[in-house]
Amino acid sequence: MAATDLSNLQLPTACREALAKPRSERIVGHTIPIATAWWNAEIVAAHLPGAPVAGPGVTQLSRGDLFADAANLDVNSDEELLRFLWRVLAWGSGMKLRLNHKRMRAVAVNRSSAMAALRHALKAAREDPAQAYEALRLRDHNAIAYLGPAFSTKVLYFAGSGALDHPCAILDSQVAATLRDTCKWDSLGDNEWPTSTYVRYCALLDRWAHEESRRLGRRIGIDEIERWLFRP
Repeated sequence: MAATDLSNLQLPTACREALAKPRSERIVGHTIPIATAWWNAEIVAAHLPGAPVAGPGVTQLSRGDLFADAANLDVNSDEELLRFLWRVLAWGSGMKLRLNHKRMRAVAVNRSSAMAALRHALKAAREDPAQAYEALRLRDHNAIAYLGPAFSTKVLYFAGSGALDHPCAILDSQVAATLRDTCKWDSLGDNEWPTSTYVRYCALLDRWAHEESRRLGRRIGIDEIERWLFRP
């Protein structure tokens, strides 16, 4: 199938209406319940640093919490880097834990390689979506087993600490479904997207965000559009 000409795609009216709501409400305060006890126990059982993902009695995480984590993150510390990864995965998974045990196992088996890939990705994410994406997605396989695009792009996104000009956005199957079915990106596949597709996706959201920034008179982050695409 020929690649869809993204220059012709328009932001749906429903998304434009959603952007009228405050960023603090839709993005910073976007909170997900997490399985705190499971994460804390499994990290310790895997003999990995980074526990606890949250303190006693904390059963949810917000995007704002992860923005704060990234803003204060020492990427040279395995402890801090892995705690950031676990918290991103906990937020992204919610109560559906599925492959997280296998992800932990993959880090434990080849920790030095996993740490190198994460450091490269986090450093690149603020400037170069292509380089950042490829740090965690090596041609046809994941740099960290079971950490595919749906979760690796969450890592790239949160690396920006919530900055409005951060160039990396989350791309998962739900976002892709809205892009295909509602926005008419006909050539977009279900998952396992190549680097070129991720770069085109980020550029599309950036165009839409700039258009909406002019319309609304305030800076719109690409994550405000991603948030609607995830759950229109």
